[in-house]
Amino acid sequence: MNNPTPFPPIEELIPHRPPMVMVDHVTTVDGLKTETRFLVTPLCLFVKHGVLSEMGMLENLAQTSFIFLNYFFIKPGEPLWNKKKNNLGVISTILDLEVMALPLVGDKLLTRTQTELVFTSDFLKICNIQGQVSVNGAIALSATMKMLLQTQHT
Repeated sequence: MNNPTPFPPIEELIPHRPPMVMVDHVTTVDGLKTETRFLVTPLCLFVKHGVLSEMGMLENLAQTSFIFLNYFFIKPGEPLWNKKKNNLGVISTILDLEVMALPLVGDKLLTRTQTELVFTSDFLKICNIQGQVSVNGAIALSATMKMLLQTQHT
């Protein structure tokens, strides 16, 4: 699943639109692993007084996870994100959330996720996702999430 060509724009990979986009660049989707990058800017919705909040990092982690789900469950020839399908991704549970540091404006986040498939059917996928958000080589946030992806093919 590692894609040697550049990834498409983020808007083609997730349903979010500015100011909710918390991923700038996808670097890897390989097997059950995903890696993204994000530059914290003063205009970021989750920045207050020059600091990115815990919720901002968690949203970054969730969007990285959703990018993986789109790549993993896509069928050949389908667009990665299709509003007509009414796809819905939801974090149902957050476990083991640990925040070690809050990034500042100008920091670059490196977010990595490892996914474990728990259940899959034609219209519902359930995954456990372990993820880490790093800043300058140090882990700023780690969490385990359970995500649900509901797909409704038209």
